[in-house]
Amino acid sequence: MVDRKKRAQDLIKYHSYASGAFGLIPVPGADVAAVSAAQLNLVHKLAKLYEVEFAQERTRAIVGALLGGVMPGALSSSVLGSAVKAVPFIGTALGVAVMPALSLAATRALGQVFAQHFETGGTLLDFDVDAMREYFRKEFEAAKGEAADAPAAAPQMDEQPVQKAG
Repeated sequence: MVDRKKRAQDLIKYHSYASGAFGLIPVPGADVAAVSAAQLNLVHKLAKLYEVEFAQERTRAIVGALLGGVMPGALSSSVLGSAVKAVPFIGTALGVAVMPALSLAATRALGQVFAQHFETGGTLLDFDVDAMREYFRKEFEAAKGEAADAPAAAPQMDEQPVQKAG
């Protein structure tokens, strides 16, 4: 049980840092697409770890509801952070200042929410967005604070956590 929690935290850490790195992609929209893919991949791997059936469309709906219901300001900042990259010179710098931290924080918070839900026997079918929204908000705020320290502690992209059978 403890080993599974540790593996879940390793997955969350890896995907969070990957999302932060994807926030650096200088192409408007490509960064958001890459971060979204990393978030879906994280939930898929957590579901597999906890032996929960994964449904991509259901997961997208849950993630969208959590993100949209909890952080409309941050979401508008991340979309703005992505779009502003189209402005020559200064746009890239401004986008790079916003996207990595928000991407890392949102992915970490999502991972914590899903891991906690799966750990208590939950599935994607019984996921209650309204009940989990406040927990997501707390995790997101905590992760935003930690995002400033992320580059120094980030794992290399080829250091994906090893998943043991079982």
